[in-house]
Amino acid sequence: MAAGMAVTDPAKEATTRFLRTQFHRYYESTKPTLPDRFGRREFGFMFWTPGIVQRHLGFSKEEELKDFLVSRVPTHAYYSSAYYDHPNAPTMEEKGWLGADLIFDLDADHLPKAASMSYAEMLEAIRLKIVHLYDDFLQSDFGFDPKAMRLVFSGGRGYHIHVFDERVWSLGSHERREIVDYVTGKGLEVGSVFRESAFDRKDFQGFTRVKTRLVAPTSEDAGWRGKIMRGVNGLAAKLEGLSPNEAIKFLTSFEGVTDADASNLYDNLFKPRATKPRIIRGIDRLREGQIESLSDRSRDLIIRLVKELQPVRDDAQAGVSLEGIVQRGETDEPVTSDIKRLIRMPSSLHGKTGLRVVTLTRGAIDDFRPLRDAVPKTWTDDRVHVNLKNKITMEIRGEVFNLAPGVNDVPQYLAIFLAARGLATVVPEA
Repeated sequence: MAAGMAVTDPAKEATTRFLRTQFHRYYESTKPTLPDRFGRREFGFMFWTPGIVQRHLGFSKEEELKDFLVSRVPTHAYYSSAYYDHPNAPTMEEKGWLGADLIFDLDADHLPKAASMSYAEMLEAIRLKIVHLYDDFLQSDFGFDPKAMRLVFSGGRGYHIHVFDERVWSLGSHERREIVDYVTGKGLEVGSVFRESAFDRKDFQGFTRVKTRLVAPTSEDAGWRGKIMRGVNGLAAKLEGLSPNEAIKFLTSFEGVTDADASNLYDNLFKPRATKPRIIRGIDRLREGQIESLSDRSRDLIIRLVKELQPVRDDAQAGVSLEGIVQRGETDEPVTSDIKRLIRMPSSLHGKTGLRVVTLTRGAIDDFRPLRDAVPKTWTDDRVHVNLKNKITMEIRGEVFNLAPGVNDVPQYLAIFLAARGLATVVPEA
């Protein structure tokens, strides 16, 4: 062999060839889902050779896009959240920016316990978070019409929400950052959601003494006031369902919460207070809106925990990257790419899973399970020999597989998933 020639890996080559063939088959038999204002979008693609990226492409007809997908067979396909005068111009200045959708991207990679979760568990955890973002922020607080929002399974480990309400199109980076700050609770003074109310006043020798009490918001209140109170009641209810030891263990799992803090809060909530005609506890008064029935120490702790439990955050601890608006880890720097971001194209395939990028309604996402519902119908039950690195236990398309390391004979749909994720190679034909 000539010096300097790269050594080929037959298994790796066979795997790439296999995946590319199946992706080609998919794109040949599938009608692409076109974004709104399709002709104003920039498209970008990644291919089977790492590092090869092609962007600054525009398509004016569906047939052009389909022909590109069938002939070039990309591993990943994206389009811009922005609209342009000339989407295929080579520089941003020449494109002529007209506006952009608002894109939220929640990725399971950043979940605090992602390393110990299975793929299916990660997907379920992030599905619950995207529903919370959709229901409790975008629809409830911002009032976006469901007809102007689209939920999308990314094909990988996350979900997106595309807001294409025309009121957001013209927003710049600063305004989009403010939306993120609101959603993530940045700078939220939790104490400000409670107000003091005078309930007793006494005048004595020229002095006035006023007694005040804290008045909590109701669960029905708009914005963060209602969220905090729903969170307080929800956390109290969760603790009520646990044994004392389990509750203490759960509370001390939060950073900075000592056994003494946890015990104090638990007693404050659940220790019976003998009053007639019934025995009443702190949690019962809390449910009646009497937050002052808790000690200051317990009240401050439960509110801090509620804020930490709010699932939509953009920091590493709470694990959400709001891609398209702000880049994780760079929240203190001006972000210029947020209004020109490329987002994964619905109906395309994800090169690292072989799953479809699926558009979902709010009603459909509750029962959506990616490993059942995002496996393309194009993938068959034909048997494929794959070489597994490690043992695998997983469910896909409703069938459970327990596979040992080494060569296994598996259905094509599972072979594609394992090969795309790098968990197996396809055995080269002799």
